[in-house]
Amino acid sequence: MIAIVTGASSGIGAATARLLAKSGHTVVGIARDGDKLAALARALGDSFQARPCDVTDTVAFTAVLRQAADDHGRIDLLVNNAGTARAIPIADTTPSEFRAMHELNVVAPAAAIHALWPTMCRHGDARIVNVSSLAQLDPFPGFFAYASSKSALHLLSVVANAEGEPHGIRAFTLAPGVVDTPLHRSLMPDSIAPVDGLSSSLSANDVARVIADIAGGARDARAGWVLAMPAPAAVSSLRRWVIEHPGGGVEIIS
Repeated sequence: MIAIVTGASSGIGAATARLLAKSGHTVVGIARDGDKLAALARALGDSFQARPCDVTDTVAFTAVLRQAADDHGRIDLLVNNAGTARAIPIADTTPSEFRAMHELNVVAPAAAIHALWPTMCRHGDARIVNVSSLAQLDPFPGFFAYASSKSALHLLSVVANAEGEPHGIRAFTLAPGVVDTPLHRSLMPDSIAPVDGLSSSLSANDVARVIADIAGGARDARAGWVLAMPAPAAVSSLRRWVIEHPGGGVEIIS
């Protein structure tokens, strides 16, 4: 399998790259931090190909993606994981702040899908995983820009899945809750306490394992859906949300 993973230098992206590479797949890892990508390449060997790039530079990003497609002749898995999050009150969410959030969280994934679409259609049996957040379903105050960007990201999955079905392309939105990553720790330096003995956060490896399941076809019946991954402490509240919003195309993974 040939996989492209964005945001591969840390967190969910790095965990996914490690798991896929150690399972014998070839991973093209894309991120801005070339030093971290190089360290990952040294650890994983020939199974990991480091491609430093800013995904918001559409011209450079498209060139990297198309070169990878040309080098390998096919792309079996695209994991749109690169993203950012900030809690900003509406009063402080300027058009430029809003636009920057959407450039990274929506426009870059759309550019990746567009760039790889001809290769995926030609080869078939390909999967796209857009890494979203439970914030797209039930956002906190301050997520005016962030939650809207993740909701838009999900609709990329819905449309890509519908258009891709005749070509054997399936698209998924994976929406984890709180994941213990550098991004989360920058937002919330104080970790979230367990609730009734249940963890309030997931690990990057938890999410990577689900991405690997998707890559292997284990979740094909839910292509086009939101695969929601709450932390153990949040499962019951998310179940209530799903009951209150029937027909939302959400499956809880716990």
